[in-house]
Amino acid sequence: MATIAVFDSGLGSLSIVRAIRGISECDIIYYADTRSHPYGTKPPRTLRGIVLSTIGGLRESFDPDLVVVGSNTPTLVIDGLEDDTTIGVWPPLSEAAELSPTRCVAVLATKAVVDGGVLERYARSCDLPEGTRVKGVDASALVELVETGRFLRDPESCRPTIRTVLDLTGDADVCTLSSTHLPFLREMLERERPGMVFLDPARAVAHRAVRMVGDAGDGTLRVFTSGGHDIATSLRMLGVEQEVATLRFGPSGSRG
Repeated sequence: MATIAVFDSGLGSLSIVRAIRGISECDIIYYADTRSHPYGTKPPRTLRGIVLSTIGGLRESFDPDLVVVGSNTPTLVIDGLEDDTTIGVWPPLSEAAELSPTRCVAVLATKAVVDGGVLERYARSCDLPEGTRVKGVDASALVELVETGRFLRDPESCRPTIRTVLDLTGDADVCTLSSTHLPFLREMLERERPGMVFLDPARAVAHRAVRMVGDAGDGTLRVFTSGGHDIATSLRMLGVEQEVATLRFGPSGSRG
């Protein structure tokens, strides 16, 4: 039996949960740390404390075979985050560069990733084809469309915000959805920019996770939040009918 715990600051990591459930019967703990939303504006030291405490709390409470940090921001910002039992979500820059005829790639990400220099460092580590341009775009406004559930309640009202963010991608022809909230907006993004390719890293993360732990299980899904803003209504609209329980972790990773 394999158990995977997946978390981020809210609805975003549900895109990872969906991808795992699409290929595996492993049991999943989905933890939305809504009390700490948004991760993308936290100073690196604060974010590190939150994320490491949450990883420790999930391990202590559920003893999962694997913890997936379902957010690009801590994956990029926190050095040494990954190990044999913890993985993150990386922007698919190499795939994007290969798909781009112009070698111009946009990365829709959080403010912490775009402004912190971590995207540039990661891009240099990817050994991208010569001449590849990587343009980071702060997509925090799009993250909020998802986290607040506005994209479900009133999708038409989201279009001006989506257009404004996409305008910042300039002449890029491939765009990575480098916040796990953004795949929920993919159809809207494609309607506004039909000539652009949008890449979602969730499938690659799901396959990596299942390779690491196997797919044996009962296919159960348990859902928890840290007691911040209420996402239960949005979860139901997205087809998640499981009861949402509250669970908080203290700074040492114990229940708090």
